[in-house]
Amino acid sequence: MSKLTSARLAVVPLALLWLVLAALPAVAAAAEKQKRIFIVSSYHKGYIWSQSTQRGVSAAMRKYGYFENDLQAKRLADTDGVETPSVIVKKVWMDTKKKDSRPDMASATSRIMAEIRRFAPDLVLLGDDNAANYIGNQLLDMKTPVVFWGINGLPLRYGLVDRLDAPGHNVTGVWQSGYHKESLDLLKRLAPKAQTFGILACDSESSRPNVKMIEQLAQRGLLPLKLVDKVVTNSLEDWKAGALSMSKRVDALFVLNHDTLRDSNGKHVDMLAAGRWYLNNIKIPEASHEDQFVLEGMLLTANDSGYNQGYLAFEMAYGILEQGLNPARMAIKTPERGPYLVNRNRARALGIRLEDAMYLIDEVIEKSAALVQ
Repeated sequence: MSKLTSARLAVVPLALLWLVLAALPAVAAAAEKQKRIFIVSSYHKGYIWSQSTQRGVSAAMRKYGYFENDLQAKRLADTDGVETPSVIVKKVWMDTKKKDSRPDMASATSRIMAEIRRFAPDLVLLGDDNAANYIGNQLLDMKTPVVFWGINGLPLRYGLVDRLDAPGHNVTGVWQSGYHKESLDLLKRLAPKAQTFGILACDSESSRPNVKMIEQLAQRGLLPLKLVDKVVTNSLEDWKAGALSMSKRVDALFVLNHDTLRDSNGKHVDMLAAGRWYLNNIKIPEASHEDQFVLEGMLLTANDSGYNQGYLAFEMAYGILEQGLNPARMAIKTPERGPYLVNRNRARALGIRLEDAMYLIDEVIEKSAALVQ
């Protein structure tokens, strides 16, 4: 081998080394750009509200370039995890609609906190009350920023923020102020003879604040119907008996969450099973506060949209991750009202004509999930 050939061969590894070294800053920049986001849902994957909030989060991630296509959003929804050039996302479920005892909550909190430590996220998203309360308080005043969505009632009650306009810690987010008056206004327009109503709800973290908000509106004389009674229970039999009793004494109901009911054996009752009984047995109109209940088959809502909750929460997360905003100084937000929704099947069953009221309605729901066998 000539000296010239040997020299040329020696140049090759040096050139390769130079290319590798030159690529290192780009690799490091790409790794730095790829954010790590951990999502905790209070509920379970099949829950209609959780599906709605996930669509909102994914839509915002798509808008801000974290997802390149809808297939990545679908992968997250299907498998609870996805990696793109911009983000690594992991999602876990607390399942607190079915497992709501103190030992259940403690076990879920311990499990999820261990996963968060292993994942080492740049930001944690917490969906709804139990995740915000149990996981949020474990993360309070830590370095990792936290954004919640779907808190019912004032977020101050969990001790995560000092003030709505200036949270003061590493936690901020989105809360459900509720559009209860608007829902009852729509009911009054569709059923003008209605004068009185009662509240029907399970006894859960989601329901109790909504019951209080409706009662406060009633006390202030801001509702178009008079509130005369309420049933708040986790007993399926008491819930059924209360619904039947009130339906004979009031003109309408405000149906809140009914997803933590248990039968006489203490077994959890699926929301759609409870809804099926209700729709087959109660013959007066009802308002509700979220789209999931109209999708289930209830008459109407001025939607406190799960989609809007998730979307706005991720917009706030984006501000923290990419714009350097400090959650301690990011005011708590509540999204605009979603559409006025009416279920055509329920309207037909109640003898309510929608043809002359379409100017009041943003969207008509054609199916009733609780009645699908």
